[in-house]
Amino acid sequence: MSIEEFKFLDKTIPIKKIEDLASTYKIRSYKTKLNFMEEKKIPQMEIIEVLNNFFLKNKSISEKTKKSISKIIYCLKDRIIIAITKHGRDIIVSRDKLIRNYGWFFFVSETDTHLKKKKPKKKKNQSKKRHLFMKNFNLKIFQFL
Repeated sequence: MSIEEFKFLDKTIPIKKIEDLASTYKIRSYKTKLNFMEEKKIPQMEIIEVLNNFFLKNKSISEKTKKSISKIIYCLKDRIIIAITKHGRDIIVSRDKLIRNYGWFFFVSETDTHLKKKKPKKKKNQSKKRHLFMKNFNLKIFQFL
């Protein structure tokens, strides 16, 4: 895993390389597009070339979308680039064109989900036990009266 940076306008975007990507990002359309890239033998461009072209030359992605990208994660082996952004609709709409041009699958995420720590889940059994305890407690009170 390595971390780099990409400068776009006055913004520095962290770029993170991951060796093995979580299955969260390997959605159904990813698998079909990966098969498409392999069948058509679409060459995979270098990540720096892709980012330079994407941010500086690509007119199908709006400036608003480009400026809203807060982080980029990529996996060379899986041919996937994840853009962490709040405004990624342009990327999703242009995904097929991006795949043909760059040989990468583009995934849009609002948060960095695979790096988040999971919150412990509240156990349902505790609330059920408490409910049963209170029910039995109330029954015993009524029997005592």
